[in-house]
Amino acid sequence: MEKSQYGNPNIFALGAFGFSLAMLGTELMIDHAAAGATMYAVFFAGLLEFIAGMWLIAKGESYLASIVGLFGGWLLGLFLLSTHGKVLGMANPVGNAWYMFWLLPPIVFLAIPAVKMGRIKLICAFVALFALVLALGIGFLLGPAAAGKPWMVIAGGCAFVSMIFIWWLMYDNVMELMHPHEA
Repeated sequence: MEKSQYGNPNIFALGAFGFSLAMLGTELMIDHAAAGATMYAVFFAGLLEFIAGMWLIAKGESYLASIVGLFGGWLLGLFLLSTHGKVLGMANPVGNAWYMFWLLPPIVFLAIPAVKMGRIKLICAFVALFALVLALGIGFLLGPAAAGKPWMVIAGGCAFVSMIFIWWLMYDNVMELMHPHEA
């Protein structure tokens, strides 16, 4: 394997994304008081993923760039909607739900190459992310009362499952750095 002069941004993109998923799972399943920290984790992950996406474009890796660039930009938008949008009175449960639902088609489209390449860990990550975003959207739509609460708990579980696969992919990238000819 030839060493790239541009390095590998996958590790920090996947690490940051997994971190934000861990924080979301913590907020939704363990302690809602983690909500503020979750928002900063979302900002952190969005920024690092977006930077990694642009880096991957420069390397000519358009598939990976599309994945991390899209999720990074979407996470930055979610951060702004949940913070600045709330302050401006623009955020509401229905709008938040649609923000989730309209990410579902790109998740499906981005999963297609992973399926065709037989990338099992990546497929599992996409399935878990799809379930997470769907459950969040339904939870937002039904509201914080009794009807929406179970969906948020399901979303929290999906966040933890997504985190496992995302960090597993990160682990693979770390191992490839250590043993480039064995990967």
